[in-house]
Amino acid sequence: MISLNLKNFALLTLGATVYYLIALFGMSIFSFHPSNITLLWLPFGIGVILVHHFGLKALPFIFVGSFFANYGGMVHEGNHYIIHTLIASFADTLAPIISSLLIKRYADGNFDTIKILLPFTFYGALIPTLISGMIISLNLALGGYISYSEIYGLTAILMFADGLGLFLLYPVYRSFKILSKPTIKVKQTALLYAILAFALVWLSFHFHYLIFLILPLLLIASFRIRMDFLMGILSIVIIEIIALSANNTNIFSNSTQIESILMLITYLISLVFVIMGISLHHTELITTINLTNTDNLTQTKNGKAYKERISELLSMYERYQTPFTLLLFDIDDFKKINDTYGHRIGDIVLTDLCALVQKNIRNNDTLFRVGGEEFVILFPNTVLYDAKDVAEKIRIVVEENLNSIDNKSITISIGISEVDIKDTEDSLYRRVDGLLYQSKHNGKNRVTAE
Repeated sequence: MISLNLKNFALLTLGATVYYLIALFGMSIFSFHPSNITLLWLPFGIGVILVHHFGLKALPFIFVGSFFANYGGMVHEGNHYIIHTLIASFADTLAPIISSLLIKRYADGNFDTIKILLPFTFYGALIPTLISGMIISLNLALGGYISYSEIYGLTAILMFADGLGLFLLYPVYRSFKILSKPTIKVKQTALLYAILAFALVWLSFHFHYLIFLILPLLLIASFRIRMDFLMGILSIVIIEIIALSANNTNIFSNSTQIESILMLITYLISLVFVIMGISLHHTELITTINLTNTDNLTQTKNGKAYKERISELLSMYERYQTPFTLLLFDIDDFKKINDTYGHRIGDIVLTDLCALVQKNIRNNDTLFRVGGEEFVILFPNTVLYDAKDVAEKIRIVVEENLNSIDNKSITISIGISEVDIKDTEDSLYRRVDGLLYQSKHNGKNRVTAE
């Protein structure tokens, strides 16, 4: 449980400030006149994130942020606008707590499977926003801000607006917590798709048929970039479409404003739902593939993945003479370690060894566990001379830094060779295995290369 120390107080104050500023931003660019209808309410997503992270301590901060955001629009001579502002702020605070509780109960996860989409939509978005939307709409009707006949329509619009805010922000929050730091290439790819999406939306308001090309563009992006970047681009698209529709001509112009708004809402909801679903399904497939190719203990690639990768490298060598080098190593006297200290300690040694080796190879080099204590490293586009230096470095690093067992030095023996024109996967492996045997025969803790 997170205590309300100075740091958390500062973070929550910052969260409330962001909530307030985003609310003002939304009301200034997303409002449709003369009805003053806002089709995107990002503060709801912010509120859910604050509650999910800080718990009930976030509620007073959300309430304050909502009160000041609503106050300007609620001032109405002859009405008890303070009371109506308080009621609206209560509804804005109630919705995130309900949403957060229901998400934790029915849809809590890392957004890595499509199975989470429907419970997240129903429990996280529809139920909380229906409750808050009804409270806000009835409150506005009682205060004379809208007519009673508008309650149902406004409730529906509030649900859509809040739901979009949750869909765009919450998956980014969950992805940010579990995904690794993106590479420069990942950032560049995401930036390219963001620019293309922004330009396509802008052009759509001059050539309306182009709006339907946004979906295929985002579908392609969903297979190329991570969930957090994808949702960021989707947010840009949604914000741009709503802002341009509010301040220019609605791209789905119809006979009445309400019909135009409903067509726009339907398009946006469909766009978000489809892209999220495709991205989640793709993430699920990648996870499944990784699980089938990953060793359960060490989390390195397994023998199946090794067979696939070396086939690729042999094919590249056959076609383009692209060299690669294969390194095979195992732990010296590993059986004695298991017999003396037990298999649990042996497993720790294997895990620590893999973590240490991974830190000392390049990003495009791959470590595989192909046996009990036997491992392969494939060095693509690398000749023996360069790979041998890496092998020696790994041997020394393991000897000096693998301290899984107190007061015991753990070493490895290595065999290494570059692919030859006559090699098959079997002949290359047998040659390197023979070199590993020579390292063992010549005293262990050494590299033998050919």
